[in-house]
Amino acid sequence: MMRISVISFTQNGDRLSGVIGSAFAEEEVIRTVSSNRGCTLSEWTENAFKESNAIIFVGAAGIAVRAIAPYVRSKDKDPAVIVTDEKGGFVIPLLSGHIGGANRLAHRIAAATGGTAVITTATDINDVWAADEWAVENGCAVYNKEEIKHISGAMLRGERVGILSRFPVCGELPAGTVSSESGKYGVVISDKPEYPFEHTLVLIPKVISIGAGSRAGAEPEELISLYRSSRERLGFEQCAVEFVATIDIKRGEKSIEQLSEHIGCGIRYYSAAELNSAEGSFTGSDFVKKVTGVDNVCERAASMNGGRLILKKLSGRGVTLSAARREYTVKF
Repeated sequence: MMRISVISFTQNGDRLSGVIGSAFAEEEVIRTVSSNRGCTLSEWTENAFKESNAIIFVGAAGIAVRAIAPYVRSKDKDPAVIVTDEKGGFVIPLLSGHIGGANRLAHRIAAATGGTAVITTATDINDVWAADEWAVENGCAVYNKEEIKHISGAMLRGERVGILSRFPVCGELPAGTVSSESGKYGVVISDKPEYPFEHTLVLIPKVISIGAGSRAGAEPEELISLYRSSRERLGFEQCAVEFVATIDIKRGEKSIEQLSEHIGCGIRYYSAAELNSAEGSFTGSDFVKKVTGVDNVCERAASMNGGRLILKKLSGRGVTLSAARREYTVKF
C-alpha cells in the first residue's frame, strides 16, 4: 500500500484535497488541510519525505519547490512529488517522475480533477521507452541509476538499445530496442549485476521475500545479523528483496522495523488465518502455535509472495528468519 501525504493551503485547496483523497481510496492518504497543520511547512515536508511514498502539494509550484529543496537526495530515494493548483487544472510532477511514479500519479490526479497532467520528462514527451519507469512498474530495482541517462539519451537519439534478459520474456520488445548480448548501450534484467554493454543499465527483479519472527523487545541487531548471514549464504542482491513479512501481532516490533529499514523495503503483516492458509511444508512448533495461533511465522510469512522457500527457519536470540523466491517473467 502506498502512503500519500497531501497538503493544502486554502479552503478551495482543501476541497480539492478531498477529491484527490477519494481518487486514491485504496491507498493510505494523509490529508493536511489549511486549518490544522500544527507545524511549520518545513517540518511537515521533512516528515513527509521520511514517511511517504508520494507528496502532493495543492497550491503554488513555488511553495512546493521551496519546501522540498532542503530534503532532495537522489532519484532512487526521493518520494514522488506533485503539485497542482487549487482548481486541479494543472498537475505537475516535480520529483521522481519515473522511479518514484510521479508521472503516473499525476495522470491519475488529473483524471480525478478534470485537469491536465503537465509531463516534462524527455522520454515521455517524445514517446520513447523509459527503462527506469518500466522497472518500477514491473517490480524491478534499478541497480545502477547513473546509467539511466545514457540509456535514455540513446533512446532519444534513435540509437538502438540492446536488451538481455536472464528471465523468460513475454511480449514484443519496446520500439527502439533489440535482443542483444553486446553493444554500446543495453539493459540487462538479471538476478545479479553483469555488464555486457559499454553502457549497461542493470535491472534486478524484486523476487525475494524475507519472513521474520521476533519475541517482544528482541535486539534488532540479532535479526539483522541473521539476514546478513542468509544473504551471504544465498548470494542474492539486497535490492532483490521485495518485502519483509511477519504476523500482524508483531506490528510495531522494533527488530522487524529496523530490518526493513536496513534492507530498504516495506513490511507486510498477515493474520494468523492468512499465514495458516499458506501452502507448503513448514517447520512447525507447538509453542509458537500456542502463542501466535500459527505453527511457524517466518517460513509461512516468507511464502506469502507465492514463491518457494529458499531458506528454512534460522534462529537467533529471540528472532527467526527465512526467505522465499517467486518466479518472474519479463513482460513488455
